Amino acid sequence: MNNLSKILLLTAAICAVTAFSCNSSDTKSKIDTKKTYNDNFNPYFPLKENNKWVYINEGPRDESLLYTVEAKDVKKIEGGIQLKVSSFPYLTQDNEERTLTVKSNGEIEINNYMGASGVIIPSPDNFKTGSKWTFAIFNASVYSENETAVTEDGTYKNCIHVYMTDGFTFSYEMWFVKDIGIVKWGANRTNPPQLKPLYYVLKEHKLN
Repeated sequence: MNNLSKILLLTAAICAVTAFSCNSSDTKSKIDTKKTYNDNFNPYFPLKENNKWVYINEGPRDESLLYTVEAKDVKKIEGGIQLKVSSFPYLTQDNEERTLTVKSNGEIEINNYMGASGVIIPSPDNFKTGSKWTFAIFNASVYSENETAVTEDGTYKNCIHVYMTDGFTFSYEMWFVKDIGIVKWGANRTNPPQLKPLYYVLKEHKLN
């Protein structure tokens, strides 16, 4: 083999290695930047695997009432994610496991809850004062965007206060903090009114 042939062969080998390296780098870049199924679609209730919120009845109290909400079994579905929470006590004050769907626009739907299914928490775009939506027979609205909630997990400012009512008998309230979730809530009877409304506050939380 003459010198010219050797040079041509070496040049071809270098080009092949360089092309392979570039292609590998491009592939890695695409993998690293691809969204995964448990992306946080709604920062006001970040439902990622194993995220957990523990609530306790607001003091002063004679006894402690605790509720734990933990996200699990997160899976990708068409148009969003589906998961289970160990409980969703914000309206019913029970500890029953529930199924939620987080749509790609951030709306959170609940299945078979209080005899209905539908959007229980709006998209992030609708966390603005005056925004309205309905769930079953209940009308919901964002009452305020700058509330303060004192909890056992700390004092949270700039809370978004959501109010829900059937217009006659019951009222439900939730205080949301972006990137934390629900930090305070209450489910109370308004007709006849409870002598002392009961609220629950965040005791501790763990977010991934």
